[in-house]
Amino acid sequence: MTEEKQWGLKSGEYYAVLIIPGNFSSDILSIKNGTPRQAKIEYIVNDKLNPVAPRITNAGADALQAKINSEIVKTIDGIIFGKISSAGELARANKAQFLKTKSFINELNGNIQNIDETLKRANSDLQTGQSFWSGLKGYLPEIRDNSNFVREKYSLLESYIGKDPEKALTTVENMETHLSEAITSLKYLKAVLSSLYSATGDPQLKTAINQIDTNIQKASEVLGILQAIESDLKTKKTSNRLVQLKASLDRMDSAINMLMANEDRIDSSMREASAKLGIANSKWPVIRSAIQEADQKLNSISEDDIDSLIRLADTDPSAVREYFKSPVKMEKQHIYPVENYGSALAPFYVPLSLWIGGIIAVAMITMRARGNYSSIEVYLGRMGLFLIISIFQALVVAAGAMLLRVQLTSRLLFVLTTVYISICSMLIVYSLTSALGNAGKAISIILLVLQITGTGGIFPVELLPPFFQAIHPYLPLTYAVGALREVVGGVIWSSYWMNLALLSVFPVMAFCITVLVKEKMDKRAHWMESKLEESGLF
Repeated sequence: MTEEKQWGLKSGEYYAVLIIPGNFSSDILSIKNGTPRQAKIEYIVNDKLNPVAPRITNAGADALQAKINSEIVKTIDGIIFGKISSAGELARANKAQFLKTKSFINELNGNIQNIDETLKRANSDLQTGQSFWSGLKGYLPEIRDNSNFVREKYSLLESYIGKDPEKALTTVENMETHLSEAITSLKYLKAVLSSLYSATGDPQLKTAINQIDTNIQKASEVLGILQAIESDLKTKKTSNRLVQLKASLDRMDSAINMLMANEDRIDSSMREASAKLGIANSKWPVIRSAIQEADQKLNSISEDDIDSLIRLADTDPSAVREYFKSPVKMEKQHIYPVENYGSALAPFYVPLSLWIGGIIAVAMITMRARGNYSSIEVYLGRMGLFLIISIFQALVVAAGAMLLRVQLTSRLLFVLTTVYISICSMLIVYSLTSALGNAGKAISIILLVLQITGTGGIFPVELLPPFFQAIHPYLPLTYAVGALREVVGGVIWSSYWMNLALLSVFPVMAFCITVLVKEKMDKRAHWMESKLEESGLF
């Protein structure tokens, strides 16, 4: 609070102040850190200014606190915190998987260009493979024909062995030639299907490739035996490997027949691979965009964010309940505190009673004097009696207030102030009555009525009707009440002396005016009093 506002509170410019500290918002949001703290609003009220004003401002401060609490509870408890704890537990259970997924998506996003190039290469390989396969299918009958040729020449070779080595050698060489061609075709076919398999990953192509590997192996075994027979014929003119050759030929024929039977399966695999690659081509742009979006969103969540969410699951439930019970705590501070309502009203009722005492005094004691005295002499002469009365009544009122244990900062100051107020009130009432007679008494009563409301002794001036707000500064008891409030609640000497100085203006003005008009108004006042006595009404 600034010094200006502090002085305004103490001096009575403000009845109360509400201070919202700079950390108010951060304390309100402290619930997300797992260590909720109550936000605080400081409320400072000056009790001595008015007995009712503190109760009005207290009610306003309590209403403000209740409203803020209600809004916070409705916003946070009803919408957010009910789901935070379960979200924290979910984050705890899936943190490792989340980080693993995040790493995978990051890696996948980093390889998007490679995937683009691989898909492009697969399209090219599939197109090339399909083109080659259309031509390669024609090699299958040729492979089978070469296999059949070798099978047919076996019987002829068997008849030549041991009888005609030259013809046997020629037959073996022809068999080797055809078998080599078959092996070459199989290897070429394997290379094309391997390229297609790399592009599509189709398991049926893998089966066909394995079958071709078997065919190459079996054909190579047969070729090896034929080469061994050829070597035997060149050195020994005979060979004993025909049984071995027969068994190998049987195995090769079986493998070749199985490959021929897989032609339709390979055709089906080519069609399926083409269809799958077409789906990949159509879906990849959407998947590519989704990967990039997922990467962006996952990277916006750090491990610290997850840990913060997990900490919310560990938030102390009792602290949370206490927080939501009262998220904002109003710290009330009273400056110049007044202990009780009676003490708060004393600065109003003491001057009021002194004013009434002055009216009773002038009503009971005559203003006239025996002897031949001028009007001014009578006025000044009688004044001493009324001032003595005012002092005595002030002492009685002060003693009563002290017996009733009215809160006082200084008893001596209270007695002196009460005596001074009584003297001022008596001078005003006495001067009006002395100058105007019964009309002066009536004016004193009217002033009394106006001052009951207009001084702001009970209700704040700001709550009064405009008329009373307008006359408030011009009523003598306004300043009498102000001076006594300083004595009861706590003295600010500048305010105290200012109130006494302004109060002094009224009796001085009343004295001066009475001296000026007393001579002229006295005869009329006496005439009026005599007529009233003659009427028998008074």
